[in-house]
Amino acid sequence: MDGYGTKLYKTIMKYRIIIIFALTALCFVGCENQKSENEFESAEPVNLTSVLQTYELYEKSDGETKDSITFSIIDWEGCDEEIYLFEDNSFVLCVPEYNKSKEPFLAQAEDYFNACAFAWNVWSNYEVWYRSHTSDELRSDNDIMQCTRGIKAGIIKDAALRKAAENYRDSMILLMTIPIDEWDEMKNPGRVFDSFSNIIEGKQPDFIDDKESFQSQYDSLILDLEDWTDRQFKHYLDTTPENRLKVMLTELNSCLSFGEQCSLWMNWGNCKESRYDSSWLVLVGKTLLESGKYSPLLNRMWIAWRALCQADYFGLSRDSSIPNNMYNEYRRKCYLACLKWIENNPEDVFAMNCALSLAGSPNVNRFGSNIAGNEAMMELYNMMPERLNYDEDE
Repeated sequence: MDGYGTKLYKTIMKYRIIIIFALTALCFVGCENQKSENEFESAEPVNLTSVLQTYELYEKSDGETKDSITFSIIDWEGCDEEIYLFEDNSFVLCVPEYNKSKEPFLAQAEDYFNACAFAWNVWSNYEVWYRSHTSDELRSDNDIMQCTRGIKAGIIKDAALRKAAENYRDSMILLMTIPIDEWDEMKNPGRVFDSFSNIIEGKQPDFIDDKESFQSQYDSLILDLEDWTDRQFKHYLDTTPENRLKVMLTELNSCLSFGEQCSLWMNWGNCKESRYDSSWLVLVGKTLLESGKYSPLLNRMWIAWRALCQADYFGLSRDSSIPNNMYNEYRRKCYLACLKWIENNPEDVFAMNCALSLAGSPNVNRFGSNIAGNEAMMELYNMMPERLNYDEDE
């Protein structure tokens, strides 16, 4: 990584827009609370019969037919075949039903989501520009700047936050007109982003008094969720390798709740035995995330799913196509599921944490802690470390 890239990475690590950094141990805001009585009372399970039918067809097929089945798991029409740029406000969240809610979290949910999305989408465009000036050209300067101008701050209702968003976008475009070697401490994209992220953070309401207590409760909750499906997961591990995938898909379709399915999906992905099941992990994850149902694992599952999707279908290079537009559609679905849950369970701070994590997590960045490629590999490592735990002989 060049000198500026190293500085850029250090700046990214300081981004305070990620109020809850879902790639590692989450950092929380909130108030003292005991575990929600509703934590395991999640929605009915998602019917995965269609996934099993697809698998049965896959097993009966060979060659190109098999390839076409795994290829069709992704909606390629929704992904730009070239290097994707954000160029409009298609990412906007519109939930007028919550704008006047007596619950502060719900009342501010729309602006928070849109401000975070605005920040990261402008940044993703900038990363394409930066890569184009430090490696092969990915997109032309005119394309990148024109698309970035098309991201309008009018989606943000709060006047001060909207003005800050405009300044941030315009400052980033201005930096694109200045040669990289002329940037300095004041003319620096990380500094511009940090300034805007501070304003977003200032608009975020506190809703927990005892952060340390909440962290302990959350850690305990995650352990409980991981242990929840030990029996089904052991069944998968004890099965012969050639039958494991079918056993797992059957177990997932036999779960008694959506939360149980999320737990088993995470355990399935977080093991070396599933390394060759990536396409099926993507398909099942996609089906679960599309359901509009809530689980305390939803934020972690979304990040793991998009990392698997990026690694298996689009690549881990800094020059890979990274369809953050598609990933963000699923981010929005999951965020809405959290808001719906919070509407019916206004004391559930775990759901609030899940929603904040979803909104505040970055797009898949081209630059970050992965010195050899994009950030999806590091996201996968943080969410599913056992998957990448190779033995010495491997």
